Amino acid sequence: MYNEIRYLHEQIYEDLKNKILSKEYKYGTMLPREIDLMTVYNVSRHTIRKSMDRLSNEGYIYKVKGTGSFVKSSKAHYKLANMSSFTEIIENEEGKPNSIVIEAKLITVDEKIGKILNLGLDMECYYIERIRRNGKTNLCFEKSFINPKLCPEIIDYVTPNTSLYHLYESKYNLALAEGFYNLEAINASKYISKVLDIPENSAILYMEANINIQSGMPLYFVEAYYIGSRYTFSTSLKR
Repeated sequence: MYNEIRYLHEQIYEDLKNKILSKEYKYGTMLPREIDLMTVYNVSRHTIRKSMDRLSNEGYIYKVKGTGSFVKSSKAHYKLANMSSFTEIIENEEGKPNSIVIEAKLITVDEKIGKILNLGLDMECYYIERIRRNGKTNLCFEKSFINPKLCPEIIDYVTPNTSLYHLYESKYNLALAEGFYNLEAINASKYISKVLDIPENSAILYMEANINIQSGMPLYFVEAYYIGSRYTFSTSLKR
C-alpha cells in the first residue's frame, strides 16, 4: 500500500490531505480519532500525530482540545465592517499570512492614480505588487499605489512577511480614518490567471479601495484580485 522509500507519516499526511481537498472530509467535519487512524493505517500513535501536526501547521485542520481534529475552511473571510489588513484577517483565522513580492518601486503616476492620491501629473508614487498567501496557498493578487509624502522610503521595508498596515501605523504613525471600496465579480485575465496559478477565466472578485488618513489626505489606492473559491466577503446592514 505504501512506498517504503518515503516515511509513513508523509504518506499518511498526503492521503489525508487528498481526502480533504477532494471533500471526502468536508469543511467543518471531524476527522477520525487518532486511535481509529492508527487502525486504518496500521501505524503507531506517534506516526499519526506527526501527520496530523503537519496538516494543522499547513492550515488544513484545526484541533479542539478534548474533542478532536476538524477540517478547516480554505476560504479567508473579509468582513466589511471595519478596515482590516490582509495579515489581520488571516491571523484572526489562525493562518500564516505571507506574500510573494513581485515589484516594489517608484513609478510615475497616470491621470487616474494622480487624481486619487492628489498628486500632480509626472509626480511619483510607490508601487508594490504582491501575491498574498495563507501558508503556501495563493489567495489574492494585489497592486498598491502609496502616497510618497506620507510614507517616505516605504519600499525599503517591504518583505514577504510585511504588513503595510503595520508600517503605516507603527513606523509612520499614521491614523487610518476611512476607506472607500468597490467590489466587482469578473473573470481572471490571462496574466492574473498565471500570477495566481488558476485556470484562465476563473471567477475572481476584483476590489478597488481608496484609504485616507484622519486629515482626509489620501494614503493609498489598491487594486486586489481575490480567488473566488478561496475568499468570502460579508457585511451587516441596517435599515
